[in-house]
Amino acid sequence: MTPNKIKLLINKPIIKVQKGTSARDAVKIMAKENVGSILIFDGDKLIGIFTERDLLKAVAREEDLNKPVEELGTTKNLITIDEDSPINVAAELMSRHCIRHLIVVDKSGKPIGVVSIRDIIGEKHILSILSNVDKVEEWIGGD
Repeated sequence: MTPNKIKLLINKPIIKVQKGTSARDAVKIMAKENVGSILIFDGDKLIGIFTERDLLKAVAREEDLNKPVEELGTTKNLITIDEDSPINVAAELMSRHCIRHLIVVDKSGKPIGVVSIRDIIGEKHILSILSNVDKVEEWIGGD
């Protein structure tokens, strides 16, 4: 039986850093943990996400990677999804917002994991949905 709830695709524990951590240190953690994103916390509160795309944009803008990670990542209008949401809803959210990582939250709004586009694409039954989603090329970084 294939999973149909997004929480079933979470395959790693949350990787996080605290506000004020340099982007350089965040990238080192991402590389060590082999993840494409890291959550940014202020104490126990989620305040943002830093992704490989954020790193790419920062390097292209010749930003100082010693800046705090929250200055280079996303800290406003975070896109989250409830843990019991269907996988196709996650795919639609990612497509609509042109993002590759989605923060999964529990009923209380607490982050429990991150699901990436790779996690979703690994689910064969979702590929037919993706074939009908607008802007798929842009979403998954087409050539």
